[in-house]
Amino acid sequence: MSLSARRLMPLSRDPDEGEAIWATGGLYTYRAVFADTGAYFACEVKAPAGYAIPVHFHDAEEEGFYVAQGEATIFLEDEARRLGAGSFAFAPRGVRHSFRLETADARLLLLVSPGPEHEALFRDLGLPAPQRVPPPPPEGPPDVALLGEIAARHGTRIVGPPPVGATEPR
Repeated sequence: MSLSARRLMPLSRDPDEGEAIWATGGLYTYRAVFADTGAYFACEVKAPAGYAIPVHFHDAEEEGFYVAQGEATIFLEDEARRLGAGSFAFAPRGVRHSFRLETADARLLLLVSPGPEHEALFRDLGLPAPQRVPPPPPEGPPDVALLGEIAARHGTRIVGPPPVGATEPR
């Protein structure tokens, strides 16, 4: 039965529910998947201060960023904005973007539409989290070529390394 042919059911999850994955040095907790919503994927990211992902864009997905706690810098094309709790940013498909968590208590909610490719991407990049805490620091730099290959299979094009350097505080 196709998603459009079935009725979506109400959903609620507690903080300790939902699939949890350790990927690229962060804890990615699935709050809602496309099969739940029929429209988007919601995922919370926690990691140490300074955690950043490579600059990339999506072929067929839009991505929203809601800072639930702490501070994060969102990079959209050539602009960087340091945002505090309650702030939101949006990257349409085809727009280069990235994020960096600036504080140890940062929690960033990713809203990806439609989202199934992102769900699969994080699964392919990581492994099930044995605990709901960020993973131990990686040993050495990531294999950027391998990350790029995995991302490309899911419609994400890595076009640069994770952003480094200071941004203006809010």
